[in-house]
Amino acid sequence: MRGRVRTVANVTVKGPILKRLPRKLDVLEGENAVLLVETQEAGVEGRWSRDGEDLPATCQSSSGHMHALVLPGVTREDAGEVTFSLGNSRTTTLLRVKCVKHSPPGPPVLAEMFKGHKNTVLLTWKPPEPAPETPFIYRLERQEVGSDDWIQCFSIEKAGAVEVPGDCVPSEGDYRFRVCTVSEHGRSPHVVFHGSAHLVPTARLVAGLEDVQVYDGEDAVFSLDLSTIIQGTWFLNGEELKSHEPEGQVEPGALRYRIEQKGLQHRLLLRAVKHQHSGALVGFSCPGVQDSAALTIQESPVHILSPEDKVSLTFTTSERVVLTCELSRVDFPARWYKDGQEVEESESLVVKMDGRKHRLILPAAEVQDSGEFECRTEGVSAFFSVTVRDPPVHILDPQEHVFVHAITSECVMLTCEVDREDAPVHWYKDGQEVEESDFVVLEKEGSHHRLVLPAAQPPDGGEFQCVAGDERAYFTVTITDVSSWIVYPSGKVYVAAVRLERVVLTCELCRPWAEVRWTKDGEEVVESPALLLQKEDTVRRLVLPAVQLEDSGEYLCVIDDESASFTVTVTESYQSQDSSNNNPELCILLKKPKTRRLWSRFPPWRRTAGTE
Repeated sequence: MRGRVRTVANVTVKGPILKRLPRKLDVLEGENAVLLVETQEAGVEGRWSRDGEDLPATCQSSSGHMHALVLPGVTREDAGEVTFSLGNSRTTTLLRVKCVKHSPPGPPVLAEMFKGHKNTVLLTWKPPEPAPETPFIYRLERQEVGSDDWIQCFSIEKAGAVEVPGDCVPSEGDYRFRVCTVSEHGRSPHVVFHGSAHLVPTARLVAGLEDVQVYDGEDAVFSLDLSTIIQGTWFLNGEELKSHEPEGQVEPGALRYRIEQKGLQHRLLLRAVKHQHSGALVGFSCPGVQDSAALTIQESPVHILSPEDKVSLTFTTSERVVLTCELSRVDFPARWYKDGQEVEESESLVVKMDGRKHRLILPAAEVQDSGEFECRTEGVSAFFSVTVRDPPVHILDPQEHVFVHAITSECVMLTCEVDREDAPVHWYKDGQEVEESDFVVLEKEGSHHRLVLPAAQPPDGGEFQCVAGDERAYFTVTITDVSSWIVYPSGKVYVAAVRLERVVLTCELCRPWAEVRWTKDGEEVVESPALLLQKEDTVRRLVLPAVQLEDSGEYLCVIDDESASFTVTVTESYQSQDSSNNNPELCILLKKPKTRRLWSRFPPWRRTAGTE
């Protein structure tokens, strides 16, 4: 060709490997593959690998300059790139394994089915023609009519006659059969036997019936497991139960039942059995299996229908409390407990039972009836938390803040009226609860509560509170220390009178309730028509309606350690003017202009709460 030049030359590359592997090596499957390599030096160790993975040393050998790899009986898995490496030099060949094509064996011939025996089928056939050169077996398969799946029954080595029993099928039905020849070179086409055979498997008990114990009103379930899927018949007390209905009855209005079959398991469900069904005999029958069991009805355990959870109740005193516990069984005994102790019936606590219901009644609850109540029966309990409280308390009087003013040694009484006689009342002074003592008296009269200070002292003053429930009454008490009871007269008084005149001695006190004593010449006077003792507000009077000469003397108005002194002189006639001038304090009648004072109302012996 014009303009083109091709040069051909032999190129020899010197290296440690003298004789290299061929580029390709074809070996028939099953033969031995032998690869040889010659190296320049003797006794060196090379490395054989296939597709990058080292080959086992058992396949390798070396002798002087020669290195051999022997792969006995190669298969398709042995194909690949085989490489011999020595240092940086290597040689590679592509090992290809060629398969020898074998024909599969031929199918059996003259296949026939015979159904002369009960629940068995006889299958016969002849060996294939020509007979296979390699060993072979026959594989028998079955197919249930209506299904697309073929299932292997078993394999045999010799042709002839094979009897297939009903035990070889999983469930009752019509079955077809086919057979084929199988060798190491493949499988022949299937040969289908003409017709079908009805086979019934022979069942065995895997898990039999067991006696059942249930409570009255519950469902009873009987079940058994068989070795194969097969229909069976249930019996109750010898009477066959119909299985073509989803649910049936032994007789109208009698026991209802349900028959179920799931795979290998058969179940009989008896609905809501009653006590009269106890002792019934349940049976099951199928080809090869008969089993039975007994039904026992127990009294159902009692359980609490209501309440389901703990109940918390709150009442006020005198209310009617009713705790109700409903059981699942009629007239079943139960016991009531309060704070862990069994209760005892009384007029204030009544226990009743009415069918399923048990009641604990408190006709008129009191605060002490509060607690944890329990209705207990056969290991189950209902719990009630009851709280009884007094009704709200209201203070009727006083409605406003009360201010009390008293003097030392006076009796001070604070009164608080509530709307309930049984309501608890507490007294406080300056924030601290008051405790009864010789100096403080706490009184209660019906709905009236009193705090009494019999002889008040200045430290007894302060802020008092009467607390009833959430309400309070407030009192401010002030005790004043006075130095004198007698306001008038402040000094000694001289009275001059003429016989048969009216003489009045007057003494004014600082408090209207104070009591005084009148004395004459050191002896206490006795009231009589000739000597009158009068009391008006804070004024105390001694009156001599018709004074006599013997009425002259020293008169004292005495209270505690104080006294007012009066000197009375009675004459037959008035003295001369000169004589009168010599004693300016003499007078016939002593009176002080009357003054008006406002005092709070109190008993004659004590000072009560009020304002001055």
